[in-house]
Amino acid sequence: MIKYINSFKIFIFSILAVQIALYFFGYLRPSIIYDYIDFFPFTIIPAVIYLYLNIKRITNRIYFYLSIYLSIVLLLFPIAQIFDAKFLTTYSFPSYLENRELNKDSEYLLVIDTSGSINLNTFNETGYTADVIDKPGNIGYPEAVETLVGEPKAVLFREMQTSTLLKVAGWNVNIGNKNMWQLNLISFNSKINLDNIKLNDSRIAGTGSIFLGEGLEVEELKINGNFEVSVSEDLAVVVVGKVETPTSWIGATIGYLNQADEVYKLKIIVEDGSDVKFYDEEKGS
Repeated sequence: MIKYINSFKIFIFSILAVQIALYFFGYLRPSIIYDYIDFFPFTIIPAVIYLYLNIKRITNRIYFYLSIYLSIVLLLFPIAQIFDAKFLTTYSFPSYLENRELNKDSEYLLVIDTSGSINLNTFNETGYTADVIDKPGNIGYPEAVETLVGEPKAVLFREMQTSTLLKVAGWNVNIGNKNMWQLNLISFNSKINLDNIKLNDSRIAGTGSIFLGEGLEVEELKINGNFEVSVSEDLAVVVVGKVETPTSWIGATIGYLNQADEVYKLKIIVEDGSDVKFYDEEKGS
């Protein structure tokens, strides 16, 4: 039994080390501490008894079965969090918000200024939805503030006051393509997918990746920062500024054209000091 006890001891401390590593690699949120605390009769109390037995060097049958039990618990909780198990305290705090009742006849200015990441997508309705990116980070849960007068009406996303252990990497934001939008975004390590939507002149700053799809309708888009931009082969664009483009693009007096035989639909202005690389969607390079 002693051999098995030592093996379980190594296994338990190995699981704890893996959980710490998963946090630093961005897979496990520190809110797992809340999960353990809220289930304290099944987690904290057995752990305290286990530590006491270790300190007193008591290795009886209770210690053996307690080692097995704690091994199961320490495996269960991180796996449950990775798979979004709703019984955990981590997911008992409301993070999702939406408003699908925006007026189709109004223009809306979407303002996001965050040091975290934004995954921006569109959907076939009016309004917007938002939720957290379920990874550890330094960003609080989102809230939206709307203005009711003026044109365009503003939808401002900002951080709510959030416990440090609950903070996340950023937000998943979806905007409805039945509304007219103007974007003013600042975010980092973001994924911005612009397709099947009509925009007024917009600006995106920060870092990350941008996809410009065939269904995007906008006259001018300004980009500032470090981005990789993928352009649909069916969207004719001209890029103005110091950029890297595929060899198939044509350098003209007005800028870089991805389709020399088509009238461009979108003018992209890359602001000074930016590092922006463009790719053809089909080729990926």
